[in-house]
Amino acid sequence: MKYIIKEVNYNDVDFKKLCAELDEFQNKIIPWRIELGVSGLSGLEKLQKVLLMYDGDKVIASAALKPIDETTAEIARVYTEEQYRGKGLAEVLVNRIIEFAKDFGYKKLVLDTWKESVSARKLYSKMGFKEVPIFGIEVLEESCSTKDKEMLKKALDALVYMEKDI
Repeated sequence: MKYIIKEVNYNDVDFKKLCAELDEFQNKIIPWRIELGVSGLSGLEKLQKVLLMYDGDKVIASAALKPIDETTAEIARVYTEEQYRGKGLAEVLVNRIIEFAKDFGYKKLVLDTWKESVSARKLYSKMGFKEVPIFGIEVLEESCSTKDKEMLKKALDALVYMEKDI
């Protein structure tokens, strides 16, 4: 089967659908994540590039690029519908995002994922991302509605931060 990749705006209905599914998926892996007050639907306007993959008219995967500063960007909102996992689709999208990042002049890409997301960590490692010490609690506070320091520390302990020079 042939899949189609489309570049869309962060407000795209299909993209928002996958962001909501990503939240549900992460909440299954990390049930207490809900208490952090994070949402895959928040901060979408900060995304510089959004790619969706379709099987016919069905949206099945996403990946996005979010600027951090002049030289660094974040790979964000990487998600593949469950029945399409293990087919290399996320890798295709992430590779396209990496090419966009290079075109924009970024020198480094970063991302975070949950320690429990073994397949995601395996994919990113295969693509040359290295696990590095995680950012401080202040960065996490910016993306969470909770200000409970113990809850934020628990989240930091459950996250993996990765980066790659490009």
